[in-house]
Amino acid sequence: MVILAITIGIGFVMAIGFVVYAAHIRGSASALIASAVVIHSTEDAQREIANWRTRAGEHFWRETDRLGGDHDYDAQIENELISRLRLVQPTELTLGITMRGGKLRCVTIVMTTGRKPSATSSVWVQEWFDSQSEAIIRVNQKGRPWKAIVDLTSGVPDKQRREALALNPRCFVRPGGCGSAEEILPGVWELASSINANSSQ
Repeated sequence: MVILAITIGIGFVMAIGFVVYAAHIRGSASALIASAVVIHSTEDAQREIANWRTRAGEHFWRETDRLGGDHDYDAQIENELISRLRLVQPTELTLGITMRGGKLRCVTIVMTTGRKPSATSSVWVQEWFDSQSEAIIRVNQKGRPWKAIVDLTSGVPDKQRREALALNPRCFVRPGGCGSAEEILPGVWELASSINANSSQ
């Protein structure tokens, strides 16, 4: 009886730990996605970089220099601990901020989910700030239905822009994971047509 009670107690504690950790991971992913949404300028990007350093430590951002003068800040959130239990799929979210000459060039946000390379789904969204202000969204459908690449300019209206950046943080804790680009970014395949419709109006 005592052993049974101990076993139940341990199981209960582990279940609570799983729920708390899952909520933390999902919340962190939501916050990182929100950071991408609020970046409209170099000053916004610098503020978000500083905020995450305060929140998650100096090493949260991995900095690299590239040929051509780009300086990249990359941050990643993953659910490795709970995915090892096989209850959810391994899922990663990466936010990249690229500066050139001290000015914001682009923001990239990528979510990948899946245990096997052949069954992995992903969405890559890249917003350009050094291009013309014309509102453009392009969706590469070559990997449909599992993979999508979205390019947009900073001139895209706020409604369409938010839709393009609205990656689904539930993929981190969803049993079975998110099995397609549409589940990672709802409405992804209609993004280009939505901006065209908006422009025609």
